Amino acid sequence: MNRVAVVTDSVASLPQEVIDKYNIHIIPVRLTIEGKVYRDTDEDLPPEIVHEFQRLPQIDTTPWPPEFYFQEYEKLSQKADNIVHVVCFSQFTSTISLAKAGAKMAQEAIPHLKIEVFDSATTTMAQGFIALAAARAAANGKDINGVVEAANAIKLKVNSIFAFDTLNYLARTGRINKLAAWASSLLKVKPLVGLSQGEAHPLSLVRSRSQAIRNIVKTMRGSIESEKPLHVAIMDVECPREAEELANMVKEQFQPAELYITQFTPVMQIVAGSDILGAAFYCGE
Repeated sequence: MNRVAVVTDSVASLPQEVIDKYNIHIIPVRLTIEGKVYRDTDEDLPPEIVHEFQRLPQIDTTPWPPEFYFQEYEKLSQKADNIVHVVCFSQFTSTISLAKAGAKMAQEAIPHLKIEVFDSATTTMAQGFIALAAARAAANGKDINGVVEAANAIKLKVNSIFAFDTLNYLARTGRINKLAAWASSLLKVKPLVGLSQGEAHPLSLVRSRSQAIRNIVKTMRGSIESEKPLHVAIMDVECPREAEELANMVKEQFQPAELYITQFTPVMQIVAGSDILGAAFYCGE
């Protein structure tokens, strides 16, 4: 047994068919409300609970303790000698340090096991694309170094853009103070925010969803290398019409080699709001 198991977090928002095809192991993000722990799943967080928690003044998204990651790695060690865990960006969460502590515990308990905790420097399907590249490399028989190399190649290319109705939900985390101040400078505007290489940055303020869609496509156009295949994921929750419109514009203008329409997870909805629309993309093989 010398295969590489690929792990990522639920907020990577990977489509279920991709998870199943490449046997990617998903660790649900943890949410704690009034001392009760919820997993980032539809079972733990159905829509009515999501909408209730969106109204709370504060939320706690503290990651799992190292013991939890140790248990996950221990289970996977029965199937693989090597594990690559593609985690959410370290700039906004302590997941990577806690996962590394869990990996150290697992490697001490299981000497033959090798674990690489890989900082994606992003989240949602940008993180998902990195995990997918790792899983494809593993499926092609690459060793752990080759799997990490494949993940890193996409990490250097992938971008994401998010159109929010408001940043008020995200402001509860206390991690976007500058963005929140920028977006609150005008009334009734919808902020577009970019995320790449661990940095969130303001893109534009728009008045309508249709303008937001056009600006997403315009921003993508400025980042796309036309001679290389384009890979895109469109993400939404409660705006399927806009997601379909954005997907159709992307198809028409860029003819992507790969395109997914997927949904943000319950925790993402609680953290950022249900009206969020996003696109993750990169150019390359």
